[in-house]
Amino acid sequence: MLLPLMSASKVAARPMLVYCFGPYELETARKELRKFGLPVKLERKPLQLLITLVERAGEVVTRGELQRVLWGGDLFVDFEKGLNVAVAKLRATLNDSPDKPTYIETIAGEGYRFIAETERVFATARSSASEKLVADVHGTSSLKLLDPHTSGPDRSAQHTPSVSPPPAGLQSWKAWRGVAAAACIAIAMITIAKLVWRSPQPVHAGKMMLVVLPFENLSDDPGQEYLSDGITEELSTQLGNLNPLRLGVIGRTSAMAYKHSPKTIGQIGKDLAVNYVLEGSVRREGNKLRITAQLVEVSDQAHVWAQEYDQDVHDLLQVEDEVATNIAGKVGLSMAIAQAKSPSHVHMPTAEAHETYLLGRYYWYKRTPEGWSKSNEYFRLAINKDPQYAAAYAGLAECAGRQEALKVARKAVELDPTSGEAYTALGWVQFFKEWDYIAAADALKIAIRLDPNYAPAHHLYSAIFEVSGQFQDAIEEEQQAVLLDPLALVFRASLAEELSTAGENERALEQINQIFAIDPKYPKAHETLGTINLRRGMYKEAISDFGASERYGGAKELAPVGYAYARLGERQRALKILSQLQALEKRSPSGDLCFDLALVEIGLQHRGAALAWLDEEYQRHDDDGPWGTKVDPIFAPLRSDPRFQELMRHTKFPK
Repeated sequence: MLLPLMSASKVAARPMLVYCFGPYELETARKELRKFGLPVKLERKPLQLLITLVERAGEVVTRGELQRVLWGGDLFVDFEKGLNVAVAKLRATLNDSPDKPTYIETIAGEGYRFIAETERVFATARSSASEKLVADVHGTSSLKLLDPHTSGPDRSAQHTPSVSPPPAGLQSWKAWRGVAAAACIAIAMITIAKLVWRSPQPVHAGKMMLVVLPFENLSDDPGQEYLSDGITEELSTQLGNLNPLRLGVIGRTSAMAYKHSPKTIGQIGKDLAVNYVLEGSVRREGNKLRITAQLVEVSDQAHVWAQEYDQDVHDLLQVEDEVATNIAGKVGLSMAIAQAKSPSHVHMPTAEAHETYLLGRYYWYKRTPEGWSKSNEYFRLAINKDPQYAAAYAGLAECAGRQEALKVARKAVELDPTSGEAYTALGWVQFFKEWDYIAAADALKIAIRLDPNYAPAHHLYSAIFEVSGQFQDAIEEEQQAVLLDPLALVFRASLAEELSTAGENERALEQINQIFAIDPKYPKAHETLGTINLRRGMYKEAISDFGASERYGGAKELAPVGYAYARLGERQRALKILSQLQALEKRSPSGDLCFDLALVEIGLQHRGAALAWLDEEYQRHDDDGPWGTKVDPIFAPLRSDPRFQELMRHTKFPK
């Protein structure tokens, strides 16, 4: 159901006490626990237990005191069992261990003590204490926070913009284009035909968490950076597949943020809320590699395992397998699941093809037209060197044209049906290039089942929910992506859009503020804020926001600005932008400007012209597709028109 536009009232800023510890914030007045700024589900008794312990951090709180606080004078309760259950649930939520506690220490025969360093922060209703958390991560000058979907100009922090209360609204008119470009690795899955979708569970609950820090390139040649980065990414993938129910692995973007960082293991562990950190280095001389790796437990900085490998470059995959196996043993994981997902019939690529593939991935992550062009070349070269290499086909699917993309994505799945990344590539192609959203959902469901630790899969899974109008499910799935990769700003921007879609405007604005606390010049955040303002009818503010996005390296957004001018009654300015778009479309009639032209025509209340451009987009099959029109409130004036309804019937939308 389309949510109506609602006016947001200003909320008076009022100080509220927030306790900050690790990645968590506990707001006692609202009885809310957040992790990386996202609400954490916690039952009433465990939450009250946490509040009691945190308020008396460093003190022993006896079991008798806890009985009075949690159960009062109720004599008909099995208190001992009830308290043990509450403690166990709280520890599971905080990912805490009773043997090596980070937060809650058991005092034998007495009670419990909250032992983590705790900071009291007074925040306003619209200023989350998590802004301080992300600012702390940002605070180390040598730490460069990277977004997986941007490679824009330097973003040294200046004045952090804040978001004023009124802007809020529904899904971005162009969000799907950002998601499409953003999700070139991603996708998640589900059977939309029946729309029987699960309610996502918190990713971290009851899991050990690990991060693979960027392996240091100790070679004399800086050009070998692709090798150290590739080892980092592949180890993250392998470890994430060991036993996803028991071990979670932080995503690539957040891990790469700590490249060359002087932060200690303890600080990084606190930032990312992980139990273990894997770090290492790579030195290459000719075809000889020296790889060092060590696993550190965050709680006591103990070196759990370390190994040095002197191998030929041809044995790189073997070394990665051995590292994963050793770590599994050290953290007490069964290898049964990993072995089941790595059957003997899965092809092992040749060393030459593997190294070429790593070069392709290295350039793909540069997120520039030149980078994508180079990655396309290297993926093709890897396939030429080894025609059975599934990962190379999956990589090519993410940067090939429509006619070829589906073919190579299917080939990737055929060659390795155990690869979540291959199904992710297939789902992405079906979603954004084929407009077959039901088939995309099927691929994404398999991708998540194969690799539940893959943040981009959850990111795109949320887009599937949004297409269907299940906004709350979309929010929950995006939260999974943020938890797995908390410094990937594109996930937070998408979460803000989805929150506003659901009418949760205050939470959407909190997400925008959190992004600005990390990077005040992140273009997508300004674009998202512009979209929110556009939906709220705050057209002047929206124009300013889209301008800021362009200044900081984002695309020039002519269409939403034209729409805003039209809605402000400045028709001449809107018509001028419409003429510019028409001229661009004539020079390059590929269909990629049809949506833009329709948007401006809607602002000008030219319903017939808008419908004609949407039909033209459908006929030309522009990559972006018409799917945003189904849920975007800007297109509401067209939905009663039979021509619009006919267009929707021709598109494979979920029912």
